[in-house]
Amino acid sequence: MHQITSFFFMYAKVVVSDRVPFIFTMGIPLAIVLLYSPSNIDTMTPAEFSTYLSYFWVYIILATYLNGVALELARMREHRLMKTYVMISGNKYTYVTAIILAQLLFAAISLVIFTVIVTLVHDQFSFGLLVTPLLLLLGSLPLAVGSIAITLLPVKVSSLMKFANILTYPLFLLAIKQSDQWFGYVNPFYALHQLSLALLHGVTQVDVSFNLVATLLSLTGYVVIGLIAMKRFNLISLVTR
Repeated sequence: MHQITSFFFMYAKVVVSDRVPFIFTMGIPLAIVLLYSPSNIDTMTPAEFSTYLSYFWVYIILATYLNGVALELARMREHRLMKTYVMISGNKYTYVTAIILAQLLFAAISLVIFTVIVTLVHDQFSFGLLVTPLLLLLGSLPLAVGSIAITLLPVKVSSLMKFANILTYPLFLLAIKQSDQWFGYVNPFYALHQLSLALLHGVTQVDVSFNLVATLLSLTGYVVIGLIAMKRFNLISLVTR
């Protein structure tokens, strides 16, 4: 536990001090909402407004996991740093846990800043809308674990980053238009958005539809995939020897 705490504080300082991830993860969604929001945003019902916000919560969380967990582990491995950290901690699970915890802190800060600014600008601020994304963040932990599966792809980090970021936007757009079909839950954006709707209904009592059973099954699947990926995670680069 002491080693996890030490790695967490070390990595959290790096994450919080680096402004670039904040720009891509929180700055871009904030700019879109403030500059390119729908013309009727100020007349939206609470259900419509909270649903609109939830898409951006989902994007912030998954973008954090993609760049801060999956790609970070791949970068560490390719730079031959993973073996060093594992030698210090004694196992790979300690360091991976610390990275996930640090990214949870980063995502929580991003979600709070984003939600406070947007809700105040549009005069929709409420305690429920501030709490819901934080609860969503906790519920998204299976996806943080599942993101580790990306590190199993035998490609260079530079190529992996391009592939992952290019794939992010189509999946995000698909989640917005996706009807409630079982195969839709393969898309992490859609699965997490369904969870956000369930939490919004429970916390703010807005009238939204969601499929909680399918969502929970999907999240369980991501945990299983992530644990398998963690077990198979190689400390040596798959492409650089």
